[in-house]
Amino acid sequence: MKSLRVIKAKPNPRGKDRNGTFTPPKQLAAEWVDFWNNGDESYPLEIISLQHIAFQPSCRDGRWEQVMSFKGSLLSGQVVRVHSGGHLPLSEMYPEDAVGADFHLFTGRNYIWNNDCGDAAGLWNGIIWVDKASYDPYPPEGVILVREGDKLVARQ
Repeated sequence: MKSLRVIKAKPNPRGKDRNGTFTPPKQLAAEWVDFWNNGDESYPLEIISLQHIAFQPSCRDGRWEQVMSFKGSLLSGQVVRVHSGGHLPLSEMYPEDAVGADFHLFTGRNYIWNNDCGDAAGLWNGIIWVDKASYDPYPPEGVILVREGDKLVARQ
C-alpha cells in the first residue's frame, strides 16, 4: 500500500531568527519538517506538494499555501526533510538538523512555519490530502516536535 506521513518538525529553531536584516543559512536550515514513506511500496512524488497554513496578521484567515513540490519517488521507509532557506551542505548544519533523514530538500524561502498561530504540514496530491499534522502556537524553541495522533508535539 502507498502511504506518506508527516512525522516530525522543528518549526522554531533555537536562537535569534534574524541578525539585523541577515538570517544565517544555518539558522534557516534549522527550521524543517519530515515526511516518511510508511507504505510498503515506492511513492511517486511528482503529484505531491507540501502545504502549510498561511495567516493574515493576528492569526486571521488561515489558508493552505504550497511550500514546495517534488520530483522522483520515495522508497518504502525513506524520510524527506524539507528545510527553510537555500541549499546548505550537511556539514554546515547543526548536527541535529543533518541527521535522521535520507533526503534534504530546501524551500529557497525564509522561515515558513508559523510560531505565533501554530501551523500544519499537509501533503496534497491535487485531489485529496494524503496526510496532515498540526502543532499548537508557540512551540518550544529548538525542540523537535514528533507525531502523536494528528498533532506534532514536544515529547516530555
